[in-house]
Formats: sequence, C-alpha cells, structure tokens
Amino acid sequence: MEKQICPNLTVTQLARIVNQLHRIAITHSCDCIDSPPPGGMTISQVSTLGYLLLQDGSDVYQKDIEQFFKLRRSTVSSMLNTLEKKGFIQRQAVPHDARLKKLVLTEYGRQLSSLAGQIFLQINELMVQGLTQEELATLSKLLEKIETNLSKAEL
Repeated sequence: MEKQICPNLTVTQLARIVNQLHRIAITHSCDCIDSPPPGGMTISQVSTLGYLLLQDGSDVYQKDIEQFFKLRRSTVSSMLNTLEKKGFIQRQAVPHDARLKKLVLTEYGRQLSSLAGQIFLQINELMVQGLTQEELATLSKLLEKIETNLSKAEL
C-alpha cells in the first residue's frame, strides 16, 4: 500500500498539474507535440512569446506581461532581457512617452511564438480530452474563481 505523503489538497493537485504541463511543454515529453521549443527556454518565455503573437497589432509593454501572467516586475524584466539577448524580441521607443518601450517580436521570435501557440493548442487538447462542453464551462468558471480568490490574497 502506497503511503500518502501529502493530502490531496487542491493546491497540491494544481502544483502537480502545473509541473506536468511545464514538463510536457518544455521537454517534449509526450507524443502529442510535433516540435519542442529550442532548448533552455522556460515556460514563461515561451508563454510570453505566444502572448505577444496573440496581441500582434497592439502595443504591448512590460506592465502588460506583468499583469497578464501575474509576475513581478523584476521577473518580467529579467525574462525580457533574456528574450531580447536571444533575438526573439526588440524593445522600441514610443513617441508619446520616452520612458515606455513597446515589445515587438522579431521575425525569429514570430516563428518561435507561432510554434509555441501550436504547442499550447496541442497540450490544451490533451488536457481537456474526454471533457464535455458542460464540464469545460464548469472548469473555466472554477478556475476563474480560484484566480479571483488568489488575487485577493496578493500583496
């Protein structure tokens, strides 16, 4: 009989799921993904490139990344520096505010973010296979409530 080390708390279930998603997305550890992202990229970096592709045509700033992914300024700044050094993004000045730099995908970044989008769609299909439309709607509502609850606790 297997000893239960940690009770089946919602937080541990979510942590396990996040770890599985991260491993699948980054290490290509499932047959559902045709091509993994280049080695050494974090899930946050890949997600950010995907976000920039989805926002194509709109000005996106560091603050937008911080808010959407609920990450700290220092974390996002470091990640963007890395993406810029790797040639995936450029920071461009905007005419209306010298302090702001919009984030723009390079052609290389655009290719990679398109791949990231494909990977996330494939993982999403894997994750929700067998769920009914009703179950998907319920899951979405529950996740929104969890996110709202956690947002209230943030400092």
